[in-house]
Amino acid sequence: MEGQLLAQTLRSRRLDWSLITTLIERWQPETHTFHLPIGETTITLQDVEVLYGLPVDGLPVALPHAMRDYTGEQYLETLQRLTDFRPEDEGALVGASRLALTPVRLHLEAMHADITHDTPDLHINRYTRLLLLLMFGGVLFPNTLGNLVSLKFLHHLEWLDDLHQYSWGAVVLGYLYRQMCQACIGTQRDVAVFMPLLQVWAWERFLQFQPPLPPIAQDEPPTPFLPLARRWVDRRGYGREYEARHNLPIAAICWICWRPRR
Repeated sequence: MEGQLLAQTLRSRRLDWSLITTLIERWQPETHTFHLPIGETTITLQDVEVLYGLPVDGLPVALPHAMRDYTGEQYLETLQRLTDFRPEDEGALVGASRLALTPVRLHLEAMHADITHDTPDLHINRYTRLLLLLMFGGVLFPNTLGNLVSLKFLHHLEWLDDLHQYSWGAVVLGYLYRQMCQACIGTQRDVAVFMPLLQVWAWERFLQFQPPLPPIAQDEPPTPFLPLARRWVDRRGYGREYEARHNLPIAAICWICWRPRR
């Protein structure tokens, strides 16, 4: 039950592109903040941790020196060793370390049908590593080159029990900062970031852009502890009904929720 709810929290949702585009246009690369008439604001490590439960303390998500010179063949051998999967089409590998997500997704679908309560741990671990690769490339670290994932993450997936020790929230936020900076200064035409983080943060902080939340039923059982973003699942932005492009530049101080996280 909790696993299904957490998956819903991270899944794709209908994005309010009017709001997201307007925020990116007001991004200042020099300060890593959104410039508003009333001042500047930004997404912080605390926001990432509270909204999506990603740890912001711990080991850095860094690549060992030994892997920095890996060839494409070495990355594919590592992928096969950890997941028992290697794409039949070598063209699925872009450059030395980027793999197309489509063959990964298809292989996962085939594996899913064989998983039961009696499935060995080795098989479950292989499935989990591929699923995490899919989440890295498709959700947390998307890219403008296409539907790709970096196989450099395989280093951090070798020991699944150690995953919680890494500062995933810090690297997600750093990646978001870098991508928005590149889009603003014109080094790339599109921006590919963890869009749900940007949108949910805006909904939490800008009261005028919040879609209505459903009332809490009195007889509803308590929800398992989940990141705060869970409450925005299936919510939709105002889109054309409420033009962020017009209203964000005239944002008033009373529009912003300054309540600190606890």
